[in-house]
Parts: sequence; structure tokens; C-alpha cells
Amino acid sequence: MVVSAVGAVGCSVAGVSAYPPLVPEVALAGVSALCAVGWVVASYRVRGKGHLDAPPRKARPDSRVLPYLFAFGVPVSTVAAFLLLFTPSAERGRWEERMEAAGYGQYTVPVVRLAGKPEYVPEGEDNDPYYLSDVVVRVPFRDGAREVTVEEYSTAPEPPAPGTQLEVYYAPGASDGPVSEHDRVDGDTTFLTWMSVIFVWPWVIIAGCCMKSYMEVSDLARMRRFQPVIHLPALGILLAGVVLLLPVALEFPVAGYDRLPAFLGAFAPTLALTWAAKASWRVY
Repeated sequence: MVVSAVGAVGCSVAGVSAYPPLVPEVALAGVSALCAVGWVVASYRVRGKGHLDAPPRKARPDSRVLPYLFAFGVPVSTVAAFLLLFTPSAERGRWEERMEAAGYGQYTVPVVRLAGKPEYVPEGEDNDPYYLSDVVVRVPFRDGAREVTVEEYSTAPEPPAPGTQLEVYYAPGASDGPVSEHDRVDGDTTFLTWMSVIFVWPWVIIAGCCMKSYMEVSDLARMRRFQPVIHLPALGILLAGVVLLLPVALEFPVAGYDRLPAFLGAFAPTLALTWAAKASWRVY
């Protein structure tokens, strides 16, 4: 159960599936859910037969892994669920794959003429002075060269002129694709990756360290033995979270929404752990 859940979270964080359907993630989450249900059924079948109710014959050593698994697993799984909100649609994903297969990248092309008067942008607190110009460039697509207008191309210290060589992004094998100054295919993904590295993952580590400082090994060891009042509601919360993630993972809207259920489902790991912690104190 734990290995399958960790695998599903790892696939989501690593971006194994570029766009829906997220088959590996959903399959691993389903296996984890089946294992959890199997654990509950097996626990009920042996309850009252002495195995779970009687003290163990040998003292089981406390697991040193559990505090780290709960402390860091909950924030990481929450972030993994939030990452699904930024998963591109299947249509967008297939378009990006087609552009990449057509050789999308940065190339140098000549300016044929200006398509308007350059606009001067003065120096500011965050920028040096530059010009924004609409330019017509000659793009050598594989099926023949074409003239394409690139709007608001930024240059400094002078505006471009006919014959100037400019760097633009386009796919040589896809004449219907975009031609632009900035990356239109991988730009958003790169931005989100750096934003998560700088602003998200440090807080995940901080949250994990804080949660670890409040977790005692002996307290978590008690939670390993099945207790319906503890584990059944926690399991229900986690399964509800998985169900809420399915609309965006498999790309089928529910009542016109797919991202909103995924946003709500991202809180399931935290709610399940909160319930298990509060219920365990009442039981033990």
C-alpha cells in the first residue's frame, strides 16, 4: 500500500505523464487503494481470534522510518496533488509533442522589413531602455520560406532594420506553428519548474521538519495496528481525495469542473493525518 502510494506521488512530482490521461499515477493510486481495502478486510477477519487483540509474543521494535514517512510524505503528496492543477490539457500536450517533433527551438532569421513604427521604452527601475518593434522576418520552413510578422520584438540599443538577424522560436517542420521572440512551448513549464524549486519545495522541507519534531516513534507505532475508528475515516478521506483528483487526471469534467475538484482533493493527506492523530489520542 505504502510503496504504491509513494510511486503514485513520485510519478506526479517527476511528471512521468506529460498530459492526461495520467495512466501510471492513476494505476498506482488504484493499487494502493486496493491494498488498503485488503488490509482492512484482513484485519476484520482476524479480529477476535487473538492475533490482533493479544499482545505480540515478541516486542516489535519501533520503526524509525514512520515519523519521516508521515512528516515528509504528507506535504510532498499535497504538493504532488497541487501540481496536477497545472497539468496541460491533452490537446495542448499533443500540440507540444507535435511542435517538438517538428524541431521547435530557437533559430536566427533575417528581418525583411518593419511592420510599424518602433516604440521606445525608457529606462526603468527594472530594465534598461529598449525598443519594441513589429517586424516581418523570413522563416525557412522545410516546405518553403515564408514571411511572418513577429509583434513587439524587443531590441536594444537601436530598433531592428531590414537585414538584421534576430533570434526567434519556431518549428521548421510545422509552418502552422507559432513564430515568436519567446518560447511558446516549453516556456510555461520551465517557469513553473523554477518557481516550484525556489518557492515551493523549501517550504515542503520546512513543513516536514516541523511535523517531524512533533512526532514520537511510540505514538506512530500504535497507529500501525488496525483500529476502525482511526483508520476507516482516514482511509475514506484519502479515497475521497483520489476520486476528486480523477477528473483532471483522466480529463473528464464533473458539472463543468475538473481543476476545482483536484484543488479540494489536494487537502486529503493533511485532513487524513489530522483525523488519525486526533482519533488515536482518544483511543489510546
